[in-house]
Amino acid sequence: MIVASIIFYGEWSLEHLFILLCSVCFNYLAFLWLQKVNSLKRWWLGGFIVLDLLPLGYFKYSYFLHLSPTHHLLPLAISFFTFQQIAFLVDSYKKKIKPKSFKEYLFFVLFFPQLVAGPIVHYKELIPQILSPKWAKFDAEKFRVGIVLFAMGLFKKVVLADNLSCIADTAFATPALNTYEAWMGIFAYTLQIYFDFSGYADMAVGLGLLFGIKLPINFDSPYKSDGIIQFWRRWHITLSRFLRDYVYIPLGGNRNGEFKKITNLLITMSIGGIWHGAGWGFLLWGLAHGVFLSIEHIIADTKKLTSHKAKTVKVFFTFMIVTLLWVLFRADDISKAYDYYKALFDLKDFHIGGFTPSKEGLIATGLLIVWLLPNSFELTGYKTAHLTDKKWIYTTAGILLFISLKLMAQTPSKAFVYFNF
Repeated sequence: MIVASIIFYGEWSLEHLFILLCSVCFNYLAFLWLQKVNSLKRWWLGGFIVLDLLPLGYFKYSYFLHLSPTHHLLPLAISFFTFQQIAFLVDSYKKKIKPKSFKEYLFFVLFFPQLVAGPIVHYKELIPQILSPKWAKFDAEKFRVGIVLFAMGLFKKVVLADNLSCIADTAFATPALNTYEAWMGIFAYTLQIYFDFSGYADMAVGLGLLFGIKLPINFDSPYKSDGIIQFWRRWHITLSRFLRDYVYIPLGGNRNGEFKKITNLLITMSIGGIWHGAGWGFLLWGLAHGVFLSIEHIIADTKKLTSHKAKTVKVFFTFMIVTLLWVLFRADDISKAYDYYKALFDLKDFHIGGFTPSKEGLIATGLLIVWLLPNSFELTGYKTAHLTDKKWIYTTAGILLFISLKLMAQTPSKAFVYFNF
């Protein structure tokens, strides 16, 4: 599996494979040093984390910070394997884990289903599974469900996300949109990034199951959330967990009063925003989410949010907030985001037109799927210990897989959105 994962990553770039392997060796040596050193261990840990972040900073932010005259091609998954290894160093420092061999560590970092775009896995979530005697035995149930999840994920990506991306790309590239076109464009992008990331999450977990390994759920119907707090507990779950455990809590969390709590939230979400990309739009996107999280915490803490509020209304307003903030995430720069917001709310220029029924139908179908249907993990029973044995699910998955492969044979699939991070 280690060799296969190295070949898998090397197919992308041998130069970037060298960077990945250097990062792996550095972090394992750092771990060994932290086990031996007795004095200034906390400072050593901080130094290793800074050194871990230097390559990420160079490739991702040097142009944005005017430290380099050109953009650098971002090594595939550099954000993910950097964060995963930082979590490993911190957990080993806190004596939460006790790795035994370099081979296990290689597997932990390189396991290809989760290497390129998450989930960000903890050592204790992955390695105990491969050390268990059960792992040596073929598990037909996991294998079947793995195929189902992979098929569902591929369909979301190839059939839904890729077709929605055409609508969104056209909208964001058009300089003079009317209000209707702008709303259709941002709804298309909202659904595109949903199905793109949800599809990858399904495929990663499905591939893990094919090898008898259960990866953590990274995506859990976030557009059904009834608040921004719940949204971040459902969207990119392992990144939210990382930011909470390794940024928010070390900053002080909610331990030092309301003002400090809000400040920590804003800092954490700003870091989460800039993690996604080097640009003011990403920073503002993260900061805006931090503001809404803070407002929700304040309202909840003062008990002004009554429990009898209609859930559907809360879900709708949460969805609209998330949708509007995606403009900052998707637009090429702040000025284009500003122009797009103007188009969204220029009611004088509102008239229905410019979209074919097929495009409007695709957006409407996407909304119905995310709001009304159970997600892949609920359908397959992945959340529980009882994986599904319903034959209709397997039949449906076979049809979805056939459609996806047929479409891929005609039109190559586009790269996943989160490959850019």
